Amino acid sequence: MGWFDDNHPMGSRADEEMEDATEAMGWNKWYRDPQPAGGASEPARVERSESEWDESKWRKSNLREGDTMAKGKAKTMYLLTDKDLLPLQYQKQMNSRGFNNMKMYKKREVERLSWKKYGGPNGLKAAKEDKKNGVKAASPKKATGAGKATSSASAATAAKVGVLGKGKGKATSGADALEDE
Repeated sequence: MGWFDDNHPMGSRADEEMEDATEAMGWNKWYRDPQPAGGASEPARVERSESEWDESKWRKSNLREGDTMAKGKAKTMYLLTDKDLLPLQYQKQMNSRGFNNMKMYKKREVERLSWKKYGGPNGLKAAKEDKKNGVKAASPKKATGAGKATSSASAATAAKVGVLGKGKGKATSGADALEDE
């Protein structure tokens, strides 16, 4: 509480009336984005050696219960995507210029979600260090070699290069090239 709150002529009753008014206007309403047909799933795990997947071993959050943060800040600070944030509730709030609604998420929920994705506080810390150093996490598809489907355009280009060669001009076979010399 600040000086104004302690010295306001109406005291704490003014705070209660203000809360009632904001709730009546719908400003404290929590929203949820439309979920995909199969329902929102857990964020895909990012495996690291520092990750601890047993939630009972994680430390308690240092964040206060009611604190909120904007969606953009949540994505950059906790390395999350729009898809990761789908299951969370948010409040709408006007930005400082008075237009465009921001999505305000509960900090604790965002932090917990990022811990689930990166394997606890240590896994998130390692992911932030990797991002700072420019290291990209290996994709599970690329690591196993699965999912190496080529598009028809790239397959056609590869076939042309095999027939015509990489250089410009007419195509020559190996025998024709030897006769020309």
